[in-house]
Amino acid sequence: MDSYEQTLTRIHAHGRFSGTPCLDRMRALMAMLGNPQKKLKFVHIAGTNGKGSTAVLTASALQQAGYKTGLFTSPFIMDFCERIRVDGEMIPRGELCHLAQFVLEKEQQLTLPEGERIGEFEFTTACAMLYFAQQQCDIVVLEVGLGGHFDATNCIDAPEVAVMAHVALDHMAVLGNTVEEIAADKSHIVKSGCTLVNYPEQKDSVDAVLRQRCYEVTAQYVKAPTPDVLSCTLEGTDCVIDGKTFHLRLVGRHQADNAATAYATLLVLREKGWKISDQAIADGFSRAGIAGRQEVVQTDPLLMIDGAHNVDGVTALCATMDDLLPAGGISLVLGMVADKQYEACVRMLVRRADSVYAVQPDNPRALSSRELTTMIRAFSPYCNVIDCGDVPSALKRALRYADETDAIVVCGSLYVAGEAKNALAADRI
Repeated sequence: MDSYEQTLTRIHAHGRFSGTPCLDRMRALMAMLGNPQKKLKFVHIAGTNGKGSTAVLTASALQQAGYKTGLFTSPFIMDFCERIRVDGEMIPRGELCHLAQFVLEKEQQLTLPEGERIGEFEFTTACAMLYFAQQQCDIVVLEVGLGGHFDATNCIDAPEVAVMAHVALDHMAVLGNTVEEIAADKSHIVKSGCTLVNYPEQKDSVDAVLRQRCYEVTAQYVKAPTPDVLSCTLEGTDCVIDGKTFHLRLVGRHQADNAATAYATLLVLREKGWKISDQAIADGFSRAGIAGRQEVVQTDPLLMIDGAHNVDGVTALCATMDDLLPAGGISLVLGMVADKQYEACVRMLVRRADSVYAVQPDNPRALSSRELTTMIRAFSPYCNVIDCGDVPSALKRALRYADETDAIVVCGSLYVAGEAKNALAADRI
């Protein structure tokens, strides 16, 4: 059997895109594997921002309620195995290698149209479905990878609950140029007979698209309640949802909206017969954590890591910076990929920084640190900008020059977040 590193190389070799947008390839592969997804029940979560947080909150509460809970998320921060979890535990590396070998063998038996092949996300989703079925999960919280309509996760039948996190502009080249077009693509996770839970602060025009989809396929529609934020600190967020008070480990006011979405999802499951107590929800919410999302990894100086990579996510990060970080003494370790709205994101971030350490993520789509440095100097001539090239070098330099009362924010990309966490874990700083 291949080693873990060899297995990852073979998985990544499948490539990001695999041909015509469709579910035919995925359905053919799943049929070859015996359709393990048909043995499972799902909470299916789509959206632009917040779906990862909503997923971990929902899964944590289901686990506290006593259900064996699968969780499929993307991308990973430090270890590929993070993407496939059961009751909070990552799939063992050896098990991933075994499953990947089995899927590769079945993949080679497929006959696909010319120019079509199984992509990396399709392959990974197939491995996850097999693992969850083998583990006999009671329920799986399934996060969409991209869009919804032709996303590999949409090979499932009607889920117990379909969930729509906040919809905003991202991946426009694939999904559409307006939030309404993007919402229409994502809305295809809603199927006949299921219930859609919608984010509480969704744009009205997006809400209309989602309601129309529910009407067309005869699905129930539920709008999550609007939460009241009691406090938001670097230790977490306290909020009131539907008259009940919850503490979240997650930082940022926007996390209260994600919690409200998860709460409404859990109530729908309860109505369907799942035994989920208020205490299980409260305990699950207080224990749920997610790496690389406004994550405070040290103090004195404060070091926060956030993978926000689009305008909507960066807006949430900036709100937290304005609310909770010192007015002066903020340094950024900043890197972005080139297929995002990086100029708008950079403008928002550098306005709040005294120093910026520019980096280039280890990704073929990365914006070069030289180009990023030039852009920042044009946007903010008085900002101290240093082209550091790679994340470990930038982080080491930022920590060296920071005072105890300063704050360092690593941001711009989940790739940057992952590289920073790996560098810290390996003590390369």
